Amino acid sequence: IGLTYQRLLLTWKDAGRIKGDILIDLSTGPCIFHLLPIFKCFKDITILEFNESCLKDLQKWLNKETDTYDWAHASKIVAELKESSESWEGDEDDLRRRIKRILKYDFTKGNPTDPVILQKADCVIVLGVLAHISKDLDVYCNNLKKLSSLLKLGGRLLIIGGFHASYYTVAKQKYHILNFSEQDLRAALCSSGFAVERLESKDSRIRDDTVYYHHIFMVSAVKNIEI
Repeated sequence: IGLTYQRLLLTWKDAGRIKGDILIDLSTGPCIFHLLPIFKCFKDITILEFNESCLKDLQKWLNKETDTYDWAHASKIVAELKESSESWEGDEDDLRRRIKRILKYDFTKGNPTDPVILQKADCVIVLGVLAHISKDLDVYCNNLKKLSSLLKLGGRLLIIGGFHASYYTVAKQKYHILNFSEQDLRAALCSSGFAVERLESKDSRIRDDTVYYHHIFMVSAVKNIEI
């Protein structure tokens, strides 16, 4: 799945759909694999995370500490896909230099990063987390509007997720994922001030007890009005 997203992100970047100076990332867990194909487009990257343990893991990776997750496999794959002359280690170090802050967020607040006020971004990328923190479509729409508040007018929102999800499992404990369709997503984005530019989905090949959904998707939407 990660490889699918990485290829698609590279394609969209090369087509000029992903660009700007400021990127905000909001994702599930201490992940950086989805940033590897696109980070060179941006000078200033902020990573938002709500879990304290994940915040610590991300900071450890940023500081190149030894007791953290090794993303070398993902970095090597992206380097091969880009056919880059630069080393994957050099790419990781370049990404570290562009990450200016790692912050905790709380979507129950008017400003999710309170007390920090972030400069509005050219692009916000979301990996999975919206479906985890939204109990229903109304909450999902409200969370999209909070993401919109982080974006400049004309800025781009990239969402990676799954349609018709049921649950995900950690240590044999099942957790909620919002079940929604492509039509639900399009309607939610429209009502939150976004115009869908491109949406791609494919059948999920995952059929196990870890996570379940029918399709994986990635959508690019442009903020066209202030809500």
